[in-house]
Order: sequence, then structure tokens, then C-alpha cells
Amino acid sequence: MQFIEKSPIETGFAEVFAQRVAPELDALEAKRAELLKAGWRNFGITMAVGAVIGGALAIWSDLVIGIIVVVFFLIPAFAIRSSQSKKWSGEVAEKVMPAVCDFLGDVQYDRKAANSFSATQAKEMGLVRGFDHAKLEDHMTGTWRGTGFEMVEAKLTTRSKSNSNSSSNENTVFQGLLFRITLPHPAPTRILIARNFGRTLNKLAGFFSSDKTRGMPRVETGHTEFEKDFELHAQSPEGVLNYLPPAFLDNLTAIGKAESEGGTSGMVAAFEGTDFWLALSRTKPFLEMAKINEPVDAIAEELHGVFDDMALIRRIIDRLHG
Repeated sequence: MQFIEKSPIETGFAEVFAQRVAPELDALEAKRAELLKAGWRNFGITMAVGAVIGGALAIWSDLVIGIIVVVFFLIPAFAIRSSQSKKWSGEVAEKVMPAVCDFLGDVQYDRKAANSFSATQAKEMGLVRGFDHAKLEDHMTGTWRGTGFEMVEAKLTTRSKSNSNSSSNENTVFQGLLFRITLPHPAPTRILIARNFGRTLNKLAGFFSSDKTRGMPRVETGHTEFEKDFELHAQSPEGVLNYLPPAFLDNLTAIGKAESEGGTSGMVAAFEGTDFWLALSRTKPFLEMAKINEPVDAIAEELHGVFDDMALIRRIIDRLHG
């Protein structure tokens, strides 16, 4: 199997693919078949248990209750089967991502993102609302154009109890990518680039915010295009506009328009010390390179999406450099 280079970031990877990835494909295909078989087997076992319990209830109690129990067992059955898909993605990432990272240079990748990016700090900076649980995956660190960065895929949720019963509902407060990028010059004060909801809703957002950043003084930039979508808050407004000139605000707006699924409405940014923080909304999977229902040959095509995702941080840093 060959890898056909399509984008500039992929130039030269065909040889790496042939040397480091292609030799692993037969073993990966065998693993895929094994996990797929195990997934369906576990699905069948779970549904068989549900059928026995549901059948007994239908005979000895109520037919409708029996049917409901069988249908209810579909939930854990599909969950158990999907766990095999996650295992498969992990197997592929373990084999493929080291080759991709070595090829790109100065990039490290951790799929599990264990004890890595601080989502709590992102909340304190005002990038995201308060959350109870953080699911982080695909953590990357590295350097581009002499600028250090880290990024992670995040799903942040809260749980709220229903008034009618003791069950709880899970609500997603943020789904997308979180970034921390090193600044060449420290910010003069803490700065928040928040979404502009309009005068009344902005006040409400500041009042109900779990962090204190939106309550910081607003700085009028005089930049009409920027202020259509964002409002700028700073702990100490003096010197902020010198630090963030109009051309830089243009670049921030361009990042939101180009890189967030929601456009500028899906972007929030912040500055503190030597750190630039960025949140971009995204529901599309990040660094997805394998589906358990597809043969391993599809990896070569899926890698184009992986490289495009890896290029995202480069595009952002390029815009920040101007």
C-alpha cells in the first residue's frame, strides 16, 4: 500500500509510511478483526441476558415490561461494543502517531491525555464555563516557528438532577479544542477576548459567569469588525491596545472564522503572562484515523485528515505571528 502525498505538510511522508506504517498493517488488520469479533460477541451475550430476563418477566409478570427490559439492554450492549472501537483507535494511534510526530519534528502526542492539559485553568481564564467532568484526549505538545504550544481535544460536562426523579442529566458546556501557546512578549495584564452577545446578554454573561474574567473592565478597541463578534476585557486596561494593535485583532478574528466550526461565535481567547489561551468549538472528531468497521487499508486515506488536524496549530501560530 502506498501513501499519496496531497498537502504541503505531507511532503516526504510517503517514504516514512512505506518504512514504518505499511509493515504494521497486516498485524493491525488482524487486531481489527479480533476486536470486531469480540465486540459483536459481547453484544450478543448482553442481549441474550436481556432476552432471558425480559422473557421471564413477560411470562411471569407483564409482556410490556418484558419488552421494555429487552430494549433497555440495548444501551449497555451498544456501549460494550463501542468500547472495542475505542480500543481499535488506540491500537492504530499507538502504531501510526509516533511515525507522524517524528516526521513533523518536535511534536509529542499522548492519546489518553492523562494529567496533561489543565481544563480547570482554562475555566479560570474564562475560556469555558464551569464543569463537573472533563474528558480530554489527543494531547499534543511541541514547537512551531520557535513558539511552544500544547493542545487537547476536550468535552466538558455538568450534571444536573431532574426535579421529577432522582436521575441526573448530563449537559455539555464545551466540546472542541483547547490551546495554550507561548507568547514572545508577556501580556501587560490578564486579557479576555469574549464573544459579543449584545449589551444586555453580555451583562448577564458576566453576572452568571463562574469565573471573574468577564467582570473585568471592558476595553473599547475602536475596531468595528472585531467588535461585531467579540468584546475585550482586561484586568488593567492601560496599555492593552498597544499590546493588541488592529492588525493583531484582525488575525484573531480570522482564526475564529477559519478554524472554529461555529465561526467567530465558537472562539474565546485569553492572555496572561507568557500564555495565550484559545478555545475553538468543534464536534467533528479530532485526529481520527481508523474506524473499526473499515478495513485497515483505509488508514492511508484517513491520514490526510490527521495531517490537516496537525496543521491546525501551525495555521494558528502563523496567524499570530502575522
